[in-house]
Amino acid sequence: MSKLTLRLTGGVLLAAGILVPSAVWIPLLRGSAPPLTNELIQGGLLFRIALFLLGSFIAALSLLPPRPPRPAAPVQPATSPATRWLIGLLLAAAFGIRLYQLGSGLWLDEILTYVNYARLSFGENVTTYSNENQHFLYSLMAHACFLLFGENAWALRLPAVLFGVGSIWALFLLGKYAASAREGLFAAALFAFSYHHVWFSQNARGYSGLLFWTILSSLFFLRALEEDRRGLWVAYAIAVTLGVYTHITMAFVIIGQLLTYAWILYAKRREDWPRRWDGFIFGFCLGGLLTFQLHALVFPQIRSGMARTVSVVDAWKRPLWALFEIARGLGENFAGTFVAIVALTVFGAGLYSYARKRPALLSLLFLPPLIGAAVVLNAGHHIWPRFFFFAFGFGALVVVRGAMVMEEWVAAAGWRPRLSLGSILCGLLVLVSAASVPFAFGPKQDYGGALSYLETEQRPGDTVVTAGLTTFTYRTLYQTGWKSVESPNELSAIRSQSRRTFVVYTLKPVLDSMFPEVASMLDREFKIVKQFRGTLQSGTVTVCMAERDPGQGL
Repeated sequence: MSKLTLRLTGGVLLAAGILVPSAVWIPLLRGSAPPLTNELIQGGLLFRIALFLLGSFIAALSLLPPRPPRPAAPVQPATSPATRWLIGLLLAAAFGIRLYQLGSGLWLDEILTYVNYARLSFGENVTTYSNENQHFLYSLMAHACFLLFGENAWALRLPAVLFGVGSIWALFLLGKYAASAREGLFAAALFAFSYHHVWFSQNARGYSGLLFWTILSSLFFLRALEEDRRGLWVAYAIAVTLGVYTHITMAFVIIGQLLTYAWILYAKRREDWPRRWDGFIFGFCLGGLLTFQLHALVFPQIRSGMARTVSVVDAWKRPLWALFEIARGLGENFAGTFVAIVALTVFGAGLYSYARKRPALLSLLFLPPLIGAAVVLNAGHHIWPRFFFFAFGFGALVVVRGAMVMEEWVAAAGWRPRLSLGSILCGLLVLVSAASVPFAFGPKQDYGGALSYLETEQRPGDTVVTAGLTTFTYRTLYQTGWKSVESPNELSAIRSQSRRTFVVYTLKPVLDSMFPEVASMLDREFKIVKQFRGTLQSGTVTVCMAERDPGQGL
């Protein structure tokens, strides 16, 4: 970009930040004149400040001295036609797998996204944050899918599918860059035929998008460090900006990348590296300013929304619980504990190899999850395993590398089988992982099944009520008109007026924590008549029933 273009662009942004009043931005985006709350007014002011800072930064880039000559970039081996065909077939298969049963039952967080955000206009979306279920870029894409395909579950989940398939492609590119096309293909295949990857690619949340941006930004980051090209740093800045706009925990990835960059700066402090600050200026500074710009309008809402977030289940805040859940998930993904142990052994061999040859990639694997866990624990927030899904790509690369290392060790021992041992081992891991894929299909939570059952079972004089987290779903999405209960007295009063009282609840640990007296009464006086299981752990929708107490009369 020429210096004149930089100055003009910076000047326009500066003028917009200085001259356009704060109160103008919200109606301009929403297309109407909403009530300007203090948070919206503060957001408008922050948006102007962000424009001013971004404009100043871009204008200042024109003052940088001419770039020193850049060394020739290392030549990457061309992708063979056979490899292109294989990755194309793999992506097509992955897309088809993720479309299968895409419209099955939504779970609570997806329903929150459906009701609270996906239905909002584009302008309302970028200016609204009420809770952590707002994943901005995902909400915008889901709204676009609603406009194109109508309001339904599969349209809500389609962006997750696209991000999921995109992450497979991005992992192939990263694997090809960090190791070889063969390793990139096997890592991509592990993604394509993985229970967890399929599950999250059919989950209408920003996690598959977070995975995509983590892998893509890491590819740009590693290439920019090696090739010293400002264009790659700008691409990195855009990728991390969109990553944070997809899911706020992308910030942990960026911190890990920044620490890796600082470590490399220190390690190469005595080397002749004239472009050593390009990454900081064109990568991290530009990415930070763009991220601030996208979030400025809603930053006051984000601050107050996070302050309202309450963790209700103590067990979910314990690291050991999260580790246990991750271990259980590995057992599911690799169809059993024994195979999971084999996969961990291969993973260890891969760690050894990358520690020797590409330590920067390992820092990108470990630093963000460790930083994220520390921050989440310090904040007293739930430490769900899905918070670490963004590191899944590096894990797949390390497993594949471990298989290849074992092949090298066998060859060094003097045994040279006719077939590639590493490829055979990777192929077996892919096949075993693929065996777990069918368990990802089906409703994540079967609210619809419970509704159909109750509509069939209910008789005159019966009453259906909701307790805990089922209330929002049946009240807002299905609009059943069922009453909700939050105390034993409310439940007793309804029961005294009903021939039979049905209570619907889900996620029992939350019910036990939020309404312990109601949960205790259900355990004592109600019997479970039907349970509707889903693929979400502990997400079974339970229907229990009690008849009128004979002492209460007819």
